[in-house]
Amino acid sequence: MAKLLAAVLGLLCSCLALAGTIPGNGSPTSSMEPLLSWFSGEFSSKEQASYDSRFTSAELRLMEIWRGRQGYRWVYAEQYLTQRAVRPFRQRIYRFSPAPDGRILMAELTMPMATDFAGAWHNPALLDSLTPQQLSLRQGCEIWLARTSAGEYAGHTRVGHCATNFGGAATLVQHIWIGPNSVRLLDRAYDLKGKARWGSPGEGYVYLRRSEERGQ
Repeated sequence: MAKLLAAVLGLLCSCLALAGTIPGNGSPTSSMEPLLSWFSGEFSSKEQASYDSRFTSAELRLMEIWRGRQGYRWVYAEQYLTQRAVRPFRQRIYRFSPAPDGRILMAELTMPMATDFAGAWHNPALLDSLTPQQLSLRQGCEIWLARTSAGEYAGHTRVGHCATNFGGAATLVQHIWIGPNSVRLLDRAYDLKGKARWGSPGEGYVYLRRSEERGQ
């Protein structure tokens, strides 16, 4: 009986550890810092646009939701032109999970009727009706993030795996760099012959954290 009880308790502890619910046990959801703290808040490319005409002033808003649900961490992301806040041009939910080697997998998911959730970064109640089961995973668009020698997190999608049908392109390569006060995004889209069809100028859009948030 004692052996059976011990086995049951061992199995229960293993399940709780996988779900990230054992305090102080290095749970998966807590092991993704400082990445998730950095990938949260209000960012803008306004400064970059002020000195480089290739770029447009845009805003990036990031808000963590559903913390710990299903053993993951989730971030709602919204991008919009600075002058068109009511019409975001991209809305996503990103799902983060850690790997034993220290890397972090960032999966990209889309929402049904995304425009219904526009502005959720400042009105979280808009997401109350949304559940993970309603999301659609963008297969092949996952990014493995790793810490660089400079201390930031960086990664990109695998070439030829992230499909797109926008602007005459068939595949998209997305690069991302995440630091304590900035997020840099670089997209490159190609057709079936490998010809570049569209993408971010230069080294990509640099979104800087709003000055009042820096250092927090």
